[in-house]
Amino acid sequence: MIRCGDFRSLGLSGYELRPLLPDDRARKGKREVYHMENFSLQVEKRTDIGSKARHLRAEGKVPAVVYGGNGAAQNIQLSARELDRVLEKGAAAALLHLTGPGLPKTRVLIRELQRHPVRRTVLHVDFVRVASGQKITMAVPLHIVGRAPATELGAVLLQNADSIEISCLPDDLPQGIEIDVSGLAEVHDRIFARDLTLPAGVTLVNEHDDEPLVAMNLSRAAAHADDEEAEGAAEVEIITERRKDEGK
Repeated sequence: MIRCGDFRSLGLSGYELRPLLPDDRARKGKREVYHMENFSLQVEKRTDIGSKARHLRAEGKVPAVVYGGNGAAQNIQLSARELDRVLEKGAAAALLHLTGPGLPKTRVLIRELQRHPVRRTVLHVDFVRVASGQKITMAVPLHIVGRAPATELGAVLLQNADSIEISCLPDDLPQGIEIDVSGLAEVHDRIFARDLTLPAGVTLVNEHDDEPLVAMNLSRAAAHADDEEAEGAAEVEIITERRKDEGK
């Protein structure tokens, strides 16, 4: 089983760990299944390693390595512009095909991106080979869709998690998990991981039962208004009782 990194680790240390995306149904709403787009990248064998990688970057190339599966690790290089282009389209969370002179067509995932700490340009890429029958474990992003009716009552929507860890075969990877919140009608409604109905072939690694993925809560303003209303009602009640006592 291949285990990819957490996509949320955006690399304060200069590293960006990237996984992939699936799909499901929230407890209180349906979502569509968007299948993963496949990307292709032209790569070349790389013989210069170490300090010479600096010269590659000056030429608009990114050094990389592909490993895993039954093959040996292979040092490669690719166009920085082409890499940026596919990353902008979501390739960091998708299957890719590597092709190039003297190299077999290889299906991979991005295991790790090393970025410059200031300029955020990609300095190095780790690709891991993927076999059709080999399961992948990864953290996948959660996307909120719809409008929660509870917001009309002064509640605010809180997203407590922006990803969830799943396991599936590469061919079962959908484009993302959308949580439809249009069924959250009450101020304290919740959606938990166990409420998700995952597509065929996709399973949760952990149930994450302790904390809801999405929760409705009263905003400070609404809570303050409720407190003032309660205080006002209590004051009216006290005054009314006082007048009753005075009339005796």
